[in-house]
Amino acid sequence: MLSVEHLSKYYGNKIGVKDLSFRIGKGKVMGILGSNGSGKTTTFRMLLGLIEKSEGKILYEGKELDFSDKCLFGYLPEEKSLLRDLKVKDQVFYLARLKKMDDQIIEQQLDYWLKYFQIERYKNAKVATLSKGNTQLIQIICALVHQPKIIIFDEPLNGLDLENVAMFKKLCQKLKKEGKILLVSSHQYNNIEDLVDEVVYLDKGKTCFKGNLKMLKKKHPERIIIIDREEGYEEDKGIIDIEYIGNKTLLKVENEEIAKSYIRKFMKEKSTFSLELISLQMMIKETLNERVD
Repeated sequence: MLSVEHLSKYYGNKIGVKDLSFRIGKGKVMGILGSNGSGKTTTFRMLLGLIEKSEGKILYEGKELDFSDKCLFGYLPEEKSLLRDLKVKDQVFYLARLKKMDDQIIEQQLDYWLKYFQIERYKNAKVATLSKGNTQLIQIICALVHQPKIIIFDEPLNGLDLENVAMFKKLCQKLKKEGKILLVSSHQYNNIEDLVDEVVYLDKGKTCFKGNLKMLKKKHPERIIIIDREEGYEEDKGIIDIEYIGNKTLLKVENEEIAKSYIRKFMKEKSTFSLELISLQMMIKETLNERVD
């Protein structure tokens, strides 16, 4: 269990993060979300011991972190941090040796992950010759090679195409099964929504909302009806919004009772449809609108 208790960071009179608290257990994914400048990276840097916290506690398995275990965390930074003139193998070895890893274990782990990501051919290639997507995969390997128990992925989907996004999701499921604790930050809410168990949404360093994602979504009364055909629906009673995606129509309605009334109508029409909770992106948009109001 990783616990953050009343964590704050101040830069003079400026708030970096204020009174942040959350808990995340083994085999779970926590989404640390927010716009640029919201405090996500500051939070990660405090967790890693890269910057001093102003207030609060960070605990792992009930004990306050002293950052003596250099292999506890794995970190994928948002910024590219690889040395472009090094070969992939030399880059991974360099970072792994800083974790006091044995060369034989580094070699085994490197080969394992290169094979996992199907990029074995780049083992002796210079980092500078890699595509943006493959560079990101090598950075992920650098974050995993020392077999950390807690993994921080800061904007991990940057530079990844659809195929590699799917591979990243598969990786997260694998790490969850292995009992790893994952902290993920991303602006691509639609791509991480099915990954995260818990979320914290930050705005200007302060917590807007936090908790189990499914429970948070259920608290919002709106429902989404997805109909497997595209038709010219009009904004009728209880319909908040209409969106057409491909050959599907998405109706956003005010609450579940109104959704049920439309469902009865679609059943009579023998339409194919599904009923869903609002998306993470919709929930964030509504929360921010409420704060502005």
